[in-house]
Amino acid sequence: FLQAGKSQIEDLFTDFRDGRRLLELLEDLVGQKLAKEKGSTRVHALNNVNRALQVLQKNNVDLVNIGGADIVDGNHKLTLGLIWSIILHWQVKDVMKDIMADLQQTNSEKILLSWVRQSTRDYQQVNVVNFTNSWSDGLAFNALIHSHRPDLFDWSNVVKQQSAAERLDHAFSTAKQHLGIEKLLDPEDVAIAHPDKKSIIMYVTSLFQVLPQQVTIEAIQEVETLPRQAKVTQEEHIQTHYQQRFSQQITVSVAQGHVRSPSPSPKPRFKSYAYTQAAYVMSPDQKRRHFPPQQPEAPEDRPLGSSLMESEVDLDGYQTALEDVLTWLLSAEDSLQAQGDISSDVEEVKEQFHTHEGFMMELTAHQGSVGNVLQVGSQLLADRKLSEDEENEIREQMNLLNTRWENLRVASMERQSNLHKVLMDLQHQQLKQLADWLAKTEERTRTMEAEPHGPDLDDVKHQVEAHKVLQEDLEQEQVRVNSLTHMVVVVDESGGGDSTTAALEEQLQHLGDRWAAICRWTEDRWVLLQEILLKWQHFTEEQCLFDSWLTEKEDAVSQIHTSGFKDQNEMLSNLRKLAILKGDLEMKRQTMDKLCSLSQDLLSTVKNRAVAQKLEARLEDFAQRWDSLVQQLEKSSSHISQAVATTQTPLTQTTVMETVTMVTSREQVLVKHAKEELPPPPPQKKRQILVDSELRKRFDVDTTELHSWMTRSEAILQSPEFAIYRKEGNLSDLTERVHAIEREKPEKHRKLQDASRSAQALVEQMVNEGLNADDTRQASEQLNSRWVEFCQLLSERMSWLEYQNKIIAFYSLLQQLEQAVITAESWLKTQQPPATDPVIVKTQLEKCKDEVARLSVLQPQIEELKVQSKTLKEKEEVPMFLDADITAFSNHYTQVLDDLQTREKQLQTILDSFPPTHYRETVSTLLVWIQQSETKVSLPQVTVTEYEIMEQRLRELKALQSSLQEQQDGLNYLTSAVEEVSKKAPAEISQKYRLEFEGILVRWKKLSAQLVDQCQKLEELMTKLQQFQKQNDTKTLKKWMAEVDVFLNEEWPALGDSEALEKQLEQCTALVNDIQTIQPSMNNINEVGQALKNQAEPAFTSKLQAELKELNAQWEYVCKQAYAKKAALKGGLDKTMSLRKDLSEMQEWITQAEEEYLERDFEYKTPEELRKAVEELKTAKEEVQQKEVKVKLLTDSVNGFIAKAPPAAHEALKSELDILTANYQRLCSRLNGKCKTLEAVWACWCELLSYLEAENRWLDELELKLRATENMQGGAEEISEALDSLESLMRHPEDNRNQIRELAQTLTDGGILDELINEKLETFNTRWEELLQEAVRRQQALEQSIQSAQETDKTLRLIQESLTFIDRQLTTYIADRIDAAQIPQEAQKIQSELTSHEISLEEMKKRNQARDTSGRVLSQIEVAQKKLQDVSMKFRLFQKPANFEHRLLECKRILDEVKMQLPTLEIRSVEQEVVQSQLDHCMKMYKSLSEVKSEVETVIKTGRQIVQKQQTENPKELDERLTALKLQYNDLGSQVTEGKQELEKCLKLSRKLRKEMNALTEWLAATDAELTRRSAVEGMPTNLDAEVAWGKATQKEVEKRQQQLKNITELGESLKTVLGGKESLVDDKLSLLSSNWIAVTSRAEEWLNLLLDYQKQMESFDQNVAHITAWMYRAEILLDESEKQQPQQKEEVLKRLKTELNDMRPKVDVVRDQAVELMTNRGDHCREVVEPKLSELNQRFDAMSQRIKTGKAVVSMKELEEFHIDIQKLLDLLEKELQQGENLKEEDFSKDMVEGDEGTMKELQQRGDSLQQRVTDERKREEIRIKQQLLQSKYNTLKDLRSLRRKKALEISHQWYQYKRQADDLLQWLDDIEKKLAILPEPKDEQKIKEIDGELEKRKEDLNAVNRQAESLSKSGAAKVVEPSLIQLNKRWREIESKFAQFRRLNFAQI
Repeated sequence: FLQAGKSQIEDLFTDFRDGRRLLELLEDLVGQKLAKEKGSTRVHALNNVNRALQVLQKNNVDLVNIGGADIVDGNHKLTLGLIWSIILHWQVKDVMKDIMADLQQTNSEKILLSWVRQSTRDYQQVNVVNFTNSWSDGLAFNALIHSHRPDLFDWSNVVKQQSAAERLDHAFSTAKQHLGIEKLLDPEDVAIAHPDKKSIIMYVTSLFQVLPQQVTIEAIQEVETLPRQAKVTQEEHIQTHYQQRFSQQITVSVAQGHVRSPSPSPKPRFKSYAYTQAAYVMSPDQKRRHFPPQQPEAPEDRPLGSSLMESEVDLDGYQTALEDVLTWLLSAEDSLQAQGDISSDVEEVKEQFHTHEGFMMELTAHQGSVGNVLQVGSQLLADRKLSEDEENEIREQMNLLNTRWENLRVASMERQSNLHKVLMDLQHQQLKQLADWLAKTEERTRTMEAEPHGPDLDDVKHQVEAHKVLQEDLEQEQVRVNSLTHMVVVVDESGGGDSTTAALEEQLQHLGDRWAAICRWTEDRWVLLQEILLKWQHFTEEQCLFDSWLTEKEDAVSQIHTSGFKDQNEMLSNLRKLAILKGDLEMKRQTMDKLCSLSQDLLSTVKNRAVAQKLEARLEDFAQRWDSLVQQLEKSSSHISQAVATTQTPLTQTTVMETVTMVTSREQVLVKHAKEELPPPPPQKKRQILVDSELRKRFDVDTTELHSWMTRSEAILQSPEFAIYRKEGNLSDLTERVHAIEREKPEKHRKLQDASRSAQALVEQMVNEGLNADDTRQASEQLNSRWVEFCQLLSERMSWLEYQNKIIAFYSLLQQLEQAVITAESWLKTQQPPATDPVIVKTQLEKCKDEVARLSVLQPQIEELKVQSKTLKEKEEVPMFLDADITAFSNHYTQVLDDLQTREKQLQTILDSFPPTHYRETVSTLLVWIQQSETKVSLPQVTVTEYEIMEQRLRELKALQSSLQEQQDGLNYLTSAVEEVSKKAPAEISQKYRLEFEGILVRWKKLSAQLVDQCQKLEELMTKLQQFQKQNDTKTLKKWMAEVDVFLNEEWPALGDSEALEKQLEQCTALVNDIQTIQPSMNNINEVGQALKNQAEPAFTSKLQAELKELNAQWEYVCKQAYAKKAALKGGLDKTMSLRKDLSEMQEWITQAEEEYLERDFEYKTPEELRKAVEELKTAKEEVQQKEVKVKLLTDSVNGFIAKAPPAAHEALKSELDILTANYQRLCSRLNGKCKTLEAVWACWCELLSYLEAENRWLDELELKLRATENMQGGAEEISEALDSLESLMRHPEDNRNQIRELAQTLTDGGILDELINEKLETFNTRWEELLQEAVRRQQALEQSIQSAQETDKTLRLIQESLTFIDRQLTTYIADRIDAAQIPQEAQKIQSELTSHEISLEEMKKRNQARDTSGRVLSQIEVAQKKLQDVSMKFRLFQKPANFEHRLLECKRILDEVKMQLPTLEIRSVEQEVVQSQLDHCMKMYKSLSEVKSEVETVIKTGRQIVQKQQTENPKELDERLTALKLQYNDLGSQVTEGKQELEKCLKLSRKLRKEMNALTEWLAATDAELTRRSAVEGMPTNLDAEVAWGKATQKEVEKRQQQLKNITELGESLKTVLGGKESLVDDKLSLLSSNWIAVTSRAEEWLNLLLDYQKQMESFDQNVAHITAWMYRAEILLDESEKQQPQQKEEVLKRLKTELNDMRPKVDVVRDQAVELMTNRGDHCREVVEPKLSELNQRFDAMSQRIKTGKAVVSMKELEEFHIDIQKLLDLLEKELQQGENLKEEDFSKDMVEGDEGTMKELQQRGDSLQQRVTDERKREEIRIKQQLLQSKYNTLKDLRSLRRKKALEISHQWYQYKRQADDLLQWLDDIEKKLAILPEPKDEQKIKEIDGELEKRKEDLNAVNRQAESLSKSGAAKVVEPSLIQLNKRWREIESKFAQFRRLNFAQI
C-alpha cells in the first residue's frame, strides 16, 4: 500500500472486514480494476469480500475453508490464513516459479530450504533443517546474507555477539540498509524456541528474491534425506509442551518411590477429513470433536487428580481411585478385543475406523486419571507413613497398572495404524477402480459421441437403448461414488501431511469433475436422443401418411379413363374425379411444406450428412411423384378435353366444359378456404365468360413447377461454397449437383416455352373476354426474367466450377513444386560450412551437384505453371492470392537455385585451391623430424658433470645442427606451397594452411636457437670446470690448519703469571697475520665452486657441496679460535692488577658499618621516641644502599674476568670475591630488618588513628539520621526517601572496624603504646554497638511502613484501571446489543474480576481503618468502591440475553414445521420416484434439524442459565418451555432419522427390485415374443438346428435367470419387511412376475422338447438314407468295375449285389414309411426337406435295382430332367402362340417368313427317341412318348393356324400397307408442323397461321381416313397390329392441335 501511495493498514482484522482494502490489495496484485460496493452495510461488505475470493480462485490461490462471512466477522485465524495464502501465491510461488520450472519441482518450501542450506554450507555454526527453531539464534540470517555479500560485514564479529536478539537485529538492519528489505520481523519474535514458520518463509523469500538464486539438484536431494520433524506451531506450543510430559512410559521407581512422566496420550497421530462432493475440508466443529483439547486442570478431565491432589492424600482414597481405574481398564481392554478383525469392505472399515477413533478419544480422556493414580501412589510411598507390606502392595499395584495401561496403549495405537493402512489401501483401490471406470466410460462416451445419429429410425432406437445401458451403468457406479463422498483421508502428521492432503484433494477434485462431466454429458445426450427420436417418429409418421396418400391418388389417376367413353355421363364422371383430385392436390400442398419443415427441424438436431442426403432424397422423390401426379392430371384433362372436342357436338362440349368449370370452381373454393393465406377470388361479373380452365391450370402447374425447380436449383447455386476460390479441396459433390441442374435445363426450358405459350394464349383469351390479364402477363414476365437470371447464374456457376478446378489443378502442381523446392532448401540449410579437408569438400560438392540437377529438372514444369497462371489471370475476377503465390514461388525457386549454384561454385573453388599431395607428405616428414629433435633437445644437456660426459653431449648437439641444415630444403618447399595456396584459396583455408606453416616455422626457429644456445653454454661450463679443478689445492691448506689447531689448544698459564701471558700474546698475534694473508685465495675458491654448483647435475652438485662445506668449516674454526685467544690473553693481563686493589678497600668499609649501627638497642613508650628511632635507621640504610652499587660493579668485574680465563686461573680471585660478598650481604640484611620493623610499627600507629577518626565521623552521621527518622509520618514516597537515606548510611562497610581491631592487637602484642591503645579502642566499640542496633530497628520499622503504603496504592490503581476498562467494554457491548450469552467466556471473566475487586477493596478498607492511616487512602478506597458498584450494575444489565425470546420462538417454529411434515415420511409406495421424492423431503427436514441443532442447544443452555440466575419473571414457566423444546427436538430427530433410514433402505431395495424386475420382465417378454414368432411356423421349423440351439440357450438362460428370480423374491421379502403393513404393494408385482415366469419357462421347455423330437426323427431319417446311399455308391462302383471284368467275374458281382439288394429292400421300405410320416405330420418345410431326399433315393434305388437285375447301364436322372425342361419350354412357346388365335401379327404380313422352331422340334423328337431306347423304366418311357406326341400335335395345330393367318394377311395386305404409309406420312407431317410453330416470329404472322390452319383442316380428313382404315383392318382381325401406331398418331395430333389452339384463338380475337 505504501508503494502504491495508499493509506497504511492500521488493524489487519478490522480494515479488511468491509472488503474494500482487500480489493485494493488485489488490484495492485492482478493489475486490473475491481468494482466495489458503494454501501457500507454487512451485505455490501460480504459482496466485496466474496468478489475478492472469486478473484483469488481465478488466480489459482488455494483457499481452504475460508468464507466471506469469516473475513467480515473479523475471524483472526482465517484472516491470517487468507493473507498467508496471498503471500504464498504472489511472493513465495511467484518469486520461485522460474526456478521451480527449471528444476521440475513443485514444493517451493523444499526449494527454499535447499537454497538456504546450499548457501550456508561453509558456516559450521549454522545447520538449517526447518523454518522454525533453526533461525532463532540469528546466525542463519547473517550467514545467508554473508554467503552472498561477504563485503557487508565481518562474520567473526557476528559470532562474537552474545545474544540472539543482537544477531537478528544485525541481520535485519543489514538487509534493510544494503538489500532494500524492510524489517518485516522483530528480533524478539524470532529469538524464541518456536518462531512462526510462515513469517520466516516470507522473510527468507524476500532474501531469495534479491540474492543469487542458484539451487542444485544435489541440494534438493539432501533436503529430502533430512529427518522429518513434527510440526509445532506457536498455537500448538502449549499443547506440545503438555504432551512432552507424557512422552515416556509410565514407569515406577520402587527404590526411590516416585513416578516418572506418564506415557503419551493415545491421541491419534493422524488427521481425519470428511470428503463431501468436490471439497472435503473438516469444519471447526468436527476438528474440535475429533481432537478435544487436553486440559489437565479441568475437573472433567481429571476427576481423581483434582479430588486427591486438592485434599490430603490417604490410602483409602488411593485404593478407591485405583479400583475405578482398573475397572475402566478392564472394560477398555474388553472393548478393544471386541472390535474384531479388520474387514476387507471399505464401508465396514470406515465404521471400524470411527469406532476406534472414539475409543482413542476415551483413552485420551482417562489418561490423566491413570497418571494421577500413579502420582498419588508415588506420593504415599514418598511420605513413608505406611507399613512395609502396604508399600510393597502399592508398588505391585502401580507396576500392574502401568503394565496394563502401556499394553492397552500400544495395542490401540497398533490397531489404529493398521486401520489407517487398510482404510487408505481400500480407498485408493476404490479411487483406482473409479479412475479406470471413468477412463473406460469416457472412451465409451467419445465413441458414442463420434457415432452419428441415425441414419434410420431403428438406428436411433438402438442408440437410445445403448444410452439406457450407459445410464444403468452409471446407476451401478453411483454406489461407489456415494461411498467416496464420505471418504476418510488419513494424513500422517510426522511429515508430508499438507502435501498428501493437497494431492488427494486434487485427485478427488479431478475425479469429481470427470464424474460430473460424464453425468452431464449423459443427461444432455439423453435429452437430445429423446428429442431426435420424437422428431424422427413424427417425421416418419407424416412421411408414411403422405406416401400412402400419394399412392392412393396415383392409383386413382391411373383408374381414370381418358378415351373410349360409352356415353356423356361416364365422361362427366371422369372429369369430376379429375377436378376432385386437383382440389385434393392443392389442399395437400401444405403437407408437403410441413414435411420440408419437419425435415429441416430434424436435420438441425441430428446434424448428420448421411441423414440429410437420405431425407433430401426422400423429399426429392416426393417432389417428383408430386410433379408426376400433376402432369398426369393435366394430361388426363387434356385427353378428355380433346375427346370432347373431336367426338361431341358444340352444345355437348359447352355443357361438359361448364360442368368441369363448376366442379373445378367448387374444388378451388374449398382449397382457398383451406389456405388462409390466399385471398378470396374476385367477384365475377354477370357478363363475364369463363376462361379456359384447362389452360389456366396448365399455366399454373408449369409456373409452379418451374419456380419450384429454380428455387431448389438456386439454393444449390447460391451455396456459400461459391463465395470464395479455394486452393485445394474436393468439389465433386458440388460439381455433380450443378451438372444435374444443367442436364435438367433443356427439359425445363421446354416447360418454360409451354408455360409462355399457355400464358400468351391465356392473356389473349382474357383480353378477348374483357378480363384483366395483367396478373397473368406479369407472372409470365417474371417467370421469363427469372429464367434468364437463372440461366445466367447457372452459366456463371459452370464457369466458376471450371475455373475453380483449374485453380485446384494449378495449386496441386504448385504444391508439388513448392515441396521439391522446400526439400532442396531444407537440405541446403542443414549443410555444414565448407570444410577444410579436401575429401569432405569433394563429398559436399558431389551432393550439391545432385541437388542442383534435381532442382533444374523442375524448370519445364515451372514454365508450364507460369503459362497456366497467365491463363487463369485472363479472367476478370482473379483471386488475389494467385499472382502473389506464383510470384512468391518463382522468387523462392530462383533464390534456392541461386543459393545451390553459389554453394556449388564455392565448393569447386575451394577444392581447386587445395595444395598437392606432396605438400602433405613433406609436412608429415618435417613434423616427425622436428618432434624427434625437440625430444632430444628437451633432455638435460647443458649441466655440469664429469668432464668426459660433457664432451660427449657437445658432440651430439653438433650432430643435430648438421641434421637441421639437411631439412632446410623441405622447409623452403613448404614456404612456396603456402604462398601459392594463399593466392588461390579462400581466406579461411589459406589461413588454416598459413597457421599450420607458421607453427612449423616457429618450432623450426626455436629448435635452431636452442641448439646454438646449448652448444655455447656447454662449452663455457667445461672451461669453468677445468679452472676450478686446477685452483682447488686443498691438501696444503688442510695441513696448515691442523698445525694451527694444535697451537690454539695449548693450556693457559695462571692469571698471576704475567710473563707467560705476554709470550703467548706474541705468538697469537703472528697467527692472526697469517690468516689475513690466506683469506683472498679462500674466497676465490668459494666463488668458482658456487658457480659450478648452480649449473651442475644433482650428483655432481652434492660432491662439490661436500668439498666446499668441509673446507669452509675448517677455515672458519681456525680463524675464530685464533682471534679469541689473542683477545683473552691481552685482557687477562690488564685485569689482574686492578681487581685485587678494589677488593681490599671494600672489606674495610663493611667492618666499620657493623660496629656503628648494629650493636645498639632501643625502647619506645611514647610516639615521639618511636619517630626518632625510625629516622636514624633510615639514614643508615641509605648509606649502605649507596655502597651496594660499588659492590655490584666489583663482583661483575671479577666474574667477567674469571669467565674469560681458563679454569686454572679461577681460584685466587674467586675466593676473595666470595668473602667480600658474604660480609656485605649480612650487613644489609640486618640493617634492613631493623629499619623495616620500626617503620611498620610507626605506620601501624598512624593507620589506627586515621581509622578511629573516620569511624567516629560515620557514627556521628548515623546518630543524627536516627534522630531525624524517629516517629516519622507521611506517604510511601516520603518514608521511602528516609529509608533510602538510612540504608545508604547503614551500608557503611565493617572493614574499617576490623582493621582497627587488628592494628591495635598488633601494637599491643609488641609492647608498643599498649595502654594508650586499649583506652581508645574500648570507647569506640561501645558507641558502635549501640548506634548500629538502633539503626537496624529503625530500618525494619520504615520498611514495614513503606511496603504497606505501596501495596495499597498499587492495588487501588490496578482496580481503578480494571474497572475503567470493564466499564468501557460493558458500555460497548450494551450499545451493540451483545449480551453475556453471546460471549460467555468474556462474561465469566468480567464477573470473576468484579468479585475479586470487591473482596480486595473491603480488605484494604478494614486494614487501613485498623492502622489509622491518613484520610487520603480511605477516600481513594471509597471512590473505588463507588466505581465498582456502577460497573456491577452495568454487568447485571449485560448478563441478560438480548434476543433470547426471539430465538426460542424461532426454534419452536422450525420444530413445529418439521413436526407438521412428519406424516409425509410414511412410505406410501414402492415406486422409485415416489420414494425418492419422500427421501428428498426427508433430507430437507434432516437438514433443517441439523441447521437448527446448534441454535436449540444454545437456546436451552442460555435459558437454563437465565433460570438459574433468576433473570426472568417466571423461571418455572421458562424451564418447562425449555424442557418441552428439548424433548420435541430429540423426538423429531429420532423420528426423522428413523424415517430417513427406512426411506433410504426402501429406496435402495425398490431401485434394486425395479432394476431386477425390469431386466427379468424384459427378458421374459423378449423370450415370449421370440417363442411366439418361432412357434408360429406350422410343423417343423425351417432351420431346425438353429431352433434347437436357441431352445437350449434359452433353457440355460432360464437356469441363470432362476437365481435372478430368487434374488427378486428375497428383495421383495426385504421390502415387505420395510413396508410393514403394506405388503400388498410388493405381492402384486411378485405374483405377476411369477406367473409370467411360469408361463414363459413352461412354453420354452415344451418348445425345446418338441424341437428335440423333430431333430431326433430327422437324424434317424438322415442316418437311414445315408446308409442306403452309401450302399448304392458302393454297388455302383462294383458295377462300373465289373463292366471291365470277365463275364464270369461280372456274374459273381451281380449275384452278390442281388443278394444285398434283397436285404436292402426292407430298409428302403422303412425309410419310405418314415418319410411319409414326416411329410404328412411335420408341415410343409419338412416336406420340402424330406421329399427331394426321398425322391432322389427312390430314383437311385430303382435305377440301381434295374441295373443289378439287367446288368445294363441306365439313363442318368440329369439327362432325363434336361430333356423334360427343354421340351416343356417349347411347349410353352407353342401354347402362347396358339392362344393368340387368328389375330394377325405384323410378321404375318412378311412374305419371307421362316419357321424358326421347326428345327428345334425335330431335334427334341430325336432326343426323345434315343431316350426311349435307353430308359429301362416303362413308366418313364411312356412319359417321354406322351410328351413327344403332345409336342407334335401342338406343332401341327400351330402350322395350320399360321397358314390361316398368312392367308388372311394376304387378303388385306394392300389395305395394311396403305394404312402403314398414310400413318407414317401423317406423323412426319405433324413433326414438320411442330417445327413451323416453334419458329413463328413475334408478333405472329397471320398469313402463316392461316396456312397452317388450312393444312390442319386438310390433313384432318387424312387422319379420319386413316382411322377408318384402321377400323376396317381391326374388323378384319388386325386390331393388335393397328392399335399401337394408331394410338401414337392420335396422340401426336392432339398435342399439335392443342399447341396451335392458342394461335387460332388469337387470330379469331383479331378478326
